[in-house]
Amino acid sequence: MKRTERSWMYERKVGHSINPEFVKGVDEFLKYVEDHPESSNPNEVRCPCLKCKNKRLWDAETVKIHLYRKGFIPNYYEWMCHGEGFPGAPEGPSNEYREMVFDAFGHNEDQGHSEKAEEEPNAQAKHFLDLLKASERPLYKGSSLSVLQMAARITSLKCEYNLPHRCVDGFASLVNEAIPNNNNMANTFYEVKKIVKGLELPHEKIHACPKGCMLFWKDDVQLSTCRVCGSDRYKKTSKGSLVPLNVLISFPITPRLQRLYATKNISEEMTWHSKNPRVQGTMAHPSDSEAWKHLDRCFPEFSNDPHNVRLGLCTDGFAPHGKFGGQYSCWPVIFTPYNLSPSMCMERQFMFLSLLVPGPKNPKGNLDVYMQPLVQELKQLWEVGANTYDISRTQNFNLRAAILWTVSDFAAYGMLSGWTTAGKKACPYFMDKSKTFWLEHGGKVSWFDCHRQFLATDHPFRNSKTAFCKNKVKKGSPPHIMSGEELWECVRHLPRATDGPEALKHLKRAKKGWFKQSSLWELPYWKHLLIRHNLDVMHIEKNFFDQLIHTIMDVKKQTCDTPSARNDIAKYCKRPQLHLQEDGRGKEYMPKAPFALDKAQRKVLCDWVKQLRFPDGYASNLSRCVDLQGCKLHGMKSHDCHVFMERLLPTALRELLPTHIWNAVTEISQFFRDLCCYTITVGDMERLEKNIAEILCKLEKVFPPTFFNSVEHLPIHLPYEGKLCGPVQ
Repeated sequence: MKRTERSWMYERKVGHSINPEFVKGVDEFLKYVEDHPESSNPNEVRCPCLKCKNKRLWDAETVKIHLYRKGFIPNYYEWMCHGEGFPGAPEGPSNEYREMVFDAFGHNEDQGHSEKAEEEPNAQAKHFLDLLKASERPLYKGSSLSVLQMAARITSLKCEYNLPHRCVDGFASLVNEAIPNNNNMANTFYEVKKIVKGLELPHEKIHACPKGCMLFWKDDVQLSTCRVCGSDRYKKTSKGSLVPLNVLISFPITPRLQRLYATKNISEEMTWHSKNPRVQGTMAHPSDSEAWKHLDRCFPEFSNDPHNVRLGLCTDGFAPHGKFGGQYSCWPVIFTPYNLSPSMCMERQFMFLSLLVPGPKNPKGNLDVYMQPLVQELKQLWEVGANTYDISRTQNFNLRAAILWTVSDFAAYGMLSGWTTAGKKACPYFMDKSKTFWLEHGGKVSWFDCHRQFLATDHPFRNSKTAFCKNKVKKGSPPHIMSGEELWECVRHLPRATDGPEALKHLKRAKKGWFKQSSLWELPYWKHLLIRHNLDVMHIEKNFFDQLIHTIMDVKKQTCDTPSARNDIAKYCKRPQLHLQEDGRGKEYMPKAPFALDKAQRKVLCDWVKQLRFPDGYASNLSRCVDLQGCKLHGMKSHDCHVFMERLLPTALRELLPTHIWNAVTEISQFFRDLCCYTITVGDMERLEKNIAEILCKLEKVFPPTFFNSVEHLPIHLPYEGKLCGPVQ
């Protein structure tokens, strides 16, 4: 009933104006809060806006402004955090959690009462009946909270605030004492978990070789030593029990996708991509992209059912103990369903952990060994599917799923694709047609002067013999980007990480180019995809920014402007003003580079950053990243670099750098800003594809060859990926 009465809560705007009904409703809400104060301070109100989510207290006027701007959090028809629904309220037991149980198991209430079971219920049905019984049983006589509702809220609070078990035990015990006797309240967190156990999604622990050679799985489940390297599976404790040395945790994605369709307020959104009206020529969602449409054209039987799910896969190293728990790195593999609307598919609750690859080291080429359960499940989801209940349509259907692409940083890109992302052939688009070279003095590979080939044939930069590599002109065109079928021909005869000892030896010997056949090629549709792997823009943007700002601020051990870099300039470029020179005592020194700030300028920049203040939630406190004594920036996270690169960099350097250098830096800043727009067009990406080649050439005219490693090269390919896949977020 409240849902109907309070429909105004989610009808905030009429056109571009605030709905008068919404204004009136907000006033009624604040009047209710005033009559039912939650805090000892009557001037404080818990804000239920989409941003604050009932976690912050403000004065009534601020809460009103927040609600006008952001609206209420979803499904907050019952004002639980403002006094409604708590013990003592006149309403009867809530049916919300009863509905949740039906949602979770694909039942409806009529089914539950109409069935006349003459046999013992099976395990799944028994879980369902136990939860149904718990949802109907009030916490105590007259309570508006059910046992399941209380258990679910305690579990949620523990996860949200990372509370220790003992803290939850004490909290549960305290509540038990505070409410009337003869209650059904659990005393410990263990008892709370037993109540909600039926709602848990499955997971599996699979033992692995300590060196990552194989899984003790399927036919090998009984082995006690690795059949590849002979390592022991277990270690013996002091008490004589056997403990596995390495454990992979697998979280099957099929039940998680089924749960989305079994949840009322999400199941309708899972077909958003098929029914939402589009603006012709604009890409705001992966379903607008050419890669999505190409899959639909190749497999029309898959695209005909809007229930079928398109997935994105990503992985990266993660240090669970931070900097203080020793060197340990585990690798989560995460899926995102792209069927949902743009505002939902990037939310944390829709990013599903499918594998947790154990450490302590980077799995490198052996990542495919750990991905075997996942690849098998993905093949099953494509070839067979899974019987699933859609609660919004009250019907069963066969759910199928496909990976559209992966998104990863450059290191993980190599692990997933099988291409070595290091050395002269690091670029997965240039491959063996790369024109990189080894710096004689810098001692590393440089991508300097590899971007003039992307310019128009009549561009003046192509014929310059002084601004880039001396005495060289560029006449060629960029290499051809290989299709999926062409790539398959390159890798079809390569060994896989799961092929056994000889294959693993081959992987260790491989240094450049293809070093394995990725397990993802086992998916029947993989070679038909328009693009299989995407570069992660945030990683590239952060690394590019770090290299740029450290060089401009001349940070010791992090700048690219070093004596060896100056020697390379003398060898490869015509910039005599930057050559090493001798002072009166015969010692070499570096003349000041036009792109580097002196100490006074660095001090001005650091003071400016120190005083910056941002709107709440826009960026972190950048003042903590400023070292005034050393006149440098440090410890900036990915999002900090994202904000600084796209919004602050041109302003910060406007009066500190020469105009031609500032123009080049501003253009690369604007490039990343345009690339990260929420809505784009193919024309936008083609414009950026043309611009980025010229921007990188302008930077090559300024910075030394040492500056241009593979990360400074990769932006050349980002517009191409945006053109095929849609918005990068």
